[in-house]
Amino acid sequence: MAAVDPTYPLYPVACIATAPMMLLVLFTSFIRQSWNLSVAFLCFWLFCENLTDGINAILWADNADVKSNVYCDIVSHLQIVTSTVKPMTTLMIIRRLYMITSLQSVELPNKAANRRNLAIEWTLGLMIPVLVAGPLYYAVRYSRYSLVEGHGCELDPDNSILAILLIQSWGVIPPLLSIAIYYPRVAWTLYRQSRDINRFLNSNNSVTRTNYIRILALASIDILLTLPIGIVSLALNVTGSLGVTSNVVIFYFGSWISPVLAFAIFGFFGLTSEARSSYWHAIYTVAAWCGWKPTPSPSRARSRLEGTESCERPQDAALDFEIGSKQNFFNTNAHEQEQGVEGEGEGAGPHADEACATSEEDGPDKRITEEPRQLLCNTVYAHSSMFMYG
Repeated sequence: MAAVDPTYPLYPVACIATAPMMLLVLFTSFIRQSWNLSVAFLCFWLFCENLTDGINAILWADNADVKSNVYCDIVSHLQIVTSTVKPMTTLMIIRRLYMITSLQSVELPNKAANRRNLAIEWTLGLMIPVLVAGPLYYAVRYSRYSLVEGHGCELDPDNSILAILLIQSWGVIPPLLSIAIYYPRVAWTLYRQSRDINRFLNSNNSVTRTNYIRILALASIDILLTLPIGIVSLALNVTGSLGVTSNVVIFYFGSWISPVLAFAIFGFFGLTSEARSSYWHAIYTVAAWCGWKPTPSPSRARSRLEGTESCERPQDAALDFEIGSKQNFFNTNAHEQEQGVEGEGEGAGPHADEACATSEEDGPDKRITEEPRQLLCNTVYAHSSMFMYG
C-alpha cells in the first residue's frame, strides 16, 4: 500500500536527520553555558519531538492501526510538551537578550538575582510544559490519543473553550509577550546604545556580537513560524469554521515547524569553528578508543603544534612556551659555555646566530631539524636585551 503523504519519505528523513543535529549542538560549549539555558531547552525538546515524529511517519506511513498504547500515550503527551516549550523558549531567549543589553553583562549582579532568574527559566522551560501535558491535558482530552494515517499518534483534546485556554493558548501568548514587551526594548537599546553595546560584545568572551545576532535571529524565526499558525488555529477553533481543507493545511504546516527550526539552529550554532573543532575532537577520541590514530590535516596539525610545540637542546634542557606564566630559559652547548655566554634571554641576542650555527655541527644523534632550529633562534632573539629594552 502506498504512503498517504505524496512527499514520503521526505518528512521522516528530515525529522530523523535533525535529531542528531540537535545532540551535536547540545554538545558545544557555547550552548552549555549557564546563560544559554533557553536554547539548550529548545534543542533538547526538538530532539525528542523530531525523533518521535520521524518514527511515527515511518510506522504509520500507510496505515492507522493501533500498534502500542503505551508508546502513543508517551508521544501524545510529548507533543503537548514540545508545543508549549517552543513559544516559551522564544520568550526566554528574548528576555535573556534584553537583560544582556540592558545590564551589559552576561552574569546577573548578585546571587539572589541569579537564583530568581534560574527559577523563572526552569519554570518556563520545564515546569509549565509538564503541567500542561499532565493534569491540564487530562482535564480536556477527548480520548486517550488519536491515530492519523501518515503521521501516527496525535493528541486529542476536545474543542471546548477550556481546551483552547489550557492547551492552545500557549502557542500565542508567549510570542505576543515577546513582541510586545522585550522586542521593542532590545531594538531600542541596540539603537540608542549601539556603541556601548558593540564595545561590550566585542570585549566579552562568553557572548560575541555574532552569537548575539544569531540568537536574536533564532528567536525571530521561531516567532515567525509558531505565532501565525497559533493565531490562525486559535481563531478557526474559536469561530468554529475549521473545515477539512484548512485543517489539513494547518496540520501539515505545523508538522514542518520543528524540522525547519532544527535546521535553522544547526545552521546558526552547529557549523561554527568552535563546533567543528569539538566534532573533530570527538572523532579523534573515538578513533583512539578503537585503536586507530587518524592523521589530522596540515592546517589542524599546524594549529596544534602552535600550542604544544617544544624544542629540546642536546643537554636535555626544556624550552617553555607558556607566554606570561614562566620565563623561558635557553641552555647553550659546552662550546658556548666556555666562551661565557649565559643561557637565559638576557644577553643572548648577540650570540643567537652562533647558537643556531653550532647546532648544525652536532652529530647525527643531536641534529636539530630546520623548523625547531628556526623556532629556537626566534626565541633567543625574543629574549635578548635589545628586544626587551628597545
